[in-house]
Amino acid sequence: MIMLDFSGNDEKVKLLALYYAEEFNNRMILEIISQPRGVLNKEEAITLSQFFWEVLDATARDREDGKIVLGEANLQYWVERMMNIIGGYLKNNGYQEEWEKVCDEA
Repeated sequence: MIMLDFSGNDEKVKLLALYYAEEFNNRMILEIISQPRGVLNKEEAITLSQFFWEVLDATARDREDGKIVLGEANLQYWVERMMNIIGGYLKNNGYQEEWEKVCDEA
């Protein structure tokens, strides 16, 4: 099974995803990110897509509130990397339609 790739310089993206998955108490996302498994079906693909947009909103709120997350006040670069990682992963694994649908609704 192909998993999300947070290797190399993208380790911080994984930490960011874990941080917000914990903040949102989203066990499914925690499993997908932290365990050796990937997205199993369309429902999980939709949930992962929605999670990205929730993270985008949360980081914007946190920046406005002056909140420091993982040692940074502005996480825009890492959120953009997250979009590339999650979007690319879903497209490469047959879930492009689910990703695009959620992106259009966001």
